[in-house]
Amino acid sequence: MTPQVLAATRLPGAWVDSPFVAAGAGVLLLACLVRLLRRRPRGRWVPACLVAAVLVAATTANALTGYVPTVQAARFALTGDLPGARVVSFRLGAPDLDVAATAVHVQLPRGYAEHPDRRYPVVVLLPGSPGRSTDWFAAGGAARTVDALTDARLLPAVLVVTPDMDPDLLGAGGDTECLDLPGGPQWETYLYRDLVPALDSRFRTLARPSSRLLGGESAGAFCALDQGLRHRDVWGPLVAIEPFGDAGPAVRGELSAAAFAAASPARYLPTVTVPAPVPVFLGTGADAPERAGTDELARLVAARGWPLERRDVAGGHTWTTARELLPHGLAFAGRYLDAGAGVAD
Repeated sequence: MTPQVLAATRLPGAWVDSPFVAAGAGVLLLACLVRLLRRRPRGRWVPACLVAAVLVAATTANALTGYVPTVQAARFALTGDLPGARVVSFRLGAPDLDVAATAVHVQLPRGYAEHPDRRYPVVVLLPGSPGRSTDWFAAGGAARTVDALTDARLLPAVLVVTPDMDPDLLGAGGDTECLDLPGGPQWETYLYRDLVPALDSRFRTLARPSSRLLGGESAGAFCALDQGLRHRDVWGPLVAIEPFGDAGPAVRGELSAAAFAAASPARYLPTVTVPAPVPVFLGTGADAPERAGTDELARLVAARGWPLERRDVAGGHTWTTARELLPHGLAFAGRYLDAGAGVAD
């Protein structure tokens, strides 16, 4: 991938998550505290210092995670309105699976309305935990990245789908790792039984596994790997950014030892039965705690002889890292995505 293409994927005006913003908030708090200590009466300065303290906490956390890189990203995260993008949304749930109706955001490819007979592959991107359906557009820069890769013919024209997958944030009871938990929400079934058919019925998709790319970040990367490997009749190439190799402590107590192993790619990758080689992209930060585990996942994928790209970028387990890796992951997986009639002219 050329430097020009990578430059085109980067978000303009990405200063909101700068450490200098956090430092500026710290200076503001320090000035407020000085005023508080020197001025009497002090009552009117207490609320101002509390606001400054909250601002320091928020900007520091944002600088560490890269969650809100731009003003536009903040707007989309709060309102679901992404100016200049072709993002629509609908609500989808499954009461019989204990899955509440939540937002699903879909970026339509350019020219979608003008070409009513054309069908498109689908890229489904899952958020981490805690996370929301807005994350890949707001924090991950997915809209700009997909357009830049499409322009460079590194990715066919696609529908980009970001569902809500985090019950923790939505108040429905805890991180499920996209699994069907005994007595709890059945997110695994929801993904293939409800989400995929809903997309195929609402939009002009290429309704076949080879035309569906599944990706995710952090817990969403685990979900993408696990669901993508165990449901080859639904999903095609896989993109796992900052992944984990097992289902994790959030559900360990909910599953038997056998069920936990059966839902952990790091354990079942050597023996899982698939009808054809699975293209897998694995990427993380060079300083991220999951790096060694990602190396092990890469070793297991390579041992199967499947198409693989393993990539690190500078940084830790953050959305900044995810934004940098997304273009590489999509460009790799796009080579294996069946675009059919969706290949750009």
